[in-house]
Amino acid sequence: MKIQMADTGRREKFNQIILAGIFLGYLIFNGILLAGHEPWRDEANVWIMARELSPLELFREIRYQGHPCLWYLLIMPFAKIGLPFRTIGIVSYLVMAVSAGLFIFKAPFHKLVKGAAIFSPVFTYYYAEIARNYCLIALFLILLALYYPKRNEKCVLYGLLLGLLVQSDVIALMAAGMISLMWLGEAVWKWVKEKSPASLIQVLKGIWIPLVSLFLLVAQFYHVSDSPVFEMKRFGLRELAGEIRNYGYYILERLTGRGESFCLLFFVLVLGLLLAVSFQLKNFWSSLVLIAAYLFEALFSVMVYQLHIWHFIALCFVMLWTMWVLYLQKEERQAEGKVLRGSLAILQLMLLVLSVCMFMRWNDPEEASSLDNALHGLYSDGETAAEYIRENIPLQELVVSVNVPYASTVLAYLPEHQFYFAGSGQRESYADWSQEQSGEISFAELLTWVKKNFPERKAFYLLDSGDSCLTDQEGLWEQELLYETKEATARGEEYRIYRVALQ
Repeated sequence: MKIQMADTGRREKFNQIILAGIFLGYLIFNGILLAGHEPWRDEANVWIMARELSPLELFREIRYQGHPCLWYLLIMPFAKIGLPFRTIGIVSYLVMAVSAGLFIFKAPFHKLVKGAAIFSPVFTYYYAEIARNYCLIALFLILLALYYPKRNEKCVLYGLLLGLLVQSDVIALMAAGMISLMWLGEAVWKWVKEKSPASLIQVLKGIWIPLVSLFLLVAQFYHVSDSPVFEMKRFGLRELAGEIRNYGYYILERLTGRGESFCLLFFVLVLGLLLAVSFQLKNFWSSLVLIAAYLFEALFSVMVYQLHIWHFIALCFVMLWTMWVLYLQKEERQAEGKVLRGSLAILQLMLLVLSVCMFMRWNDPEEASSLDNALHGLYSDGETAAEYIRENIPLQELVVSVNVPYASTVLAYLPEHQFYFAGSGQRESYADWSQEQSGEISFAELLTWVKKNFPERKAFYLLDSGDSCLTDQEGLWEQELLYETKEATARGEEYRIYRVALQ
């Protein structure tokens, strides 16, 4: 007996060493990717807003950004104390490091599955290095899985995690809502079975938090239709069903890089396995969370805004949560059986297949954010352009940009500088997607504006980039070109800086 216990202890210690090695490899690999990543305009816009706005101003402005305030508020202290723009990437890296660590050491999956998942785009690069609010979805879903066994003991904490998930992003709303309903539904069912409201009363201590968080989310996006970029599409019932089906395929095709037949087979297998496990456990809630989140993203893409790879990766974390909770439910119910064990094992295999496919897709040369591009390419040239301006253009000189979002990447590195947007004549800051920031102007009108508003100037500097507000570019050809990006970037953020003489 003692020998058997010693063997078990050695195996456990050996497994922990392997997991620690996997985690260390993850930290090093993503650290290398972080060092080579050039932040782009979506990251810059968050940083500038966090740097320049108060929490109340942020709350009033946030409906035009499409994301709740939470990520901005997390970044705000770092931006306001004057830390460099690249700090935003460190914050995202640390959030995903915590998420990956919890997954590696706590998730009830095989270590091969864990290793494949964390080195695939599920955990690597897209959320860890490209600093956006989606990393919060990963963290809160993993914490919700971890605390699922104690959901009825630590009700306030569990409710707080659900409330924070609501505030992480709009696309997490369905997952947060379904997990909340699951938590409440289990308590009601227990009340009915035991003829005692004690379990329900306990859950009510925390279930109010995600509800209040939902009202806060609605308040943040109240009057979102005022935004010029907001458009709610409408379809007939049959057309809507067809579009949802098409986007359902597209989500899997975009994640895996595989064709429609593979995606259909993958979907059917995962759905069948989920239903088989749920039937054995006599609890379908966990599976419904994943199915509802999947359909919600397809519906959102059809009716509101076409979602991208960052949004689809969030579904991978809902899948991780679902599988993790199914294992925990198996332990709670002390359920056994070959069908149950086999279905759960094959679900892990499907997660392994998904991770491998996503890694292969990440290495596709057609992928803008590919691994090769992350290691050797240029994501944005904003940092180098900003460095040129800092070293060669005095603070008192006039700098005019032709596109607010593109120029914000440069401006994020230059808190001491002021840019003016040619299309509106206003001082540039963050992109608010207003009509004013969509204005156009001819080169001749720009010269007239500068002479009228800055009569003492003999020249000004123009930061040229993609989607220029200038209706004609011929006037620039005669100006002195000071700086130009040497290669194409992943996000199309190439810059030219001109010195425009006023004659």
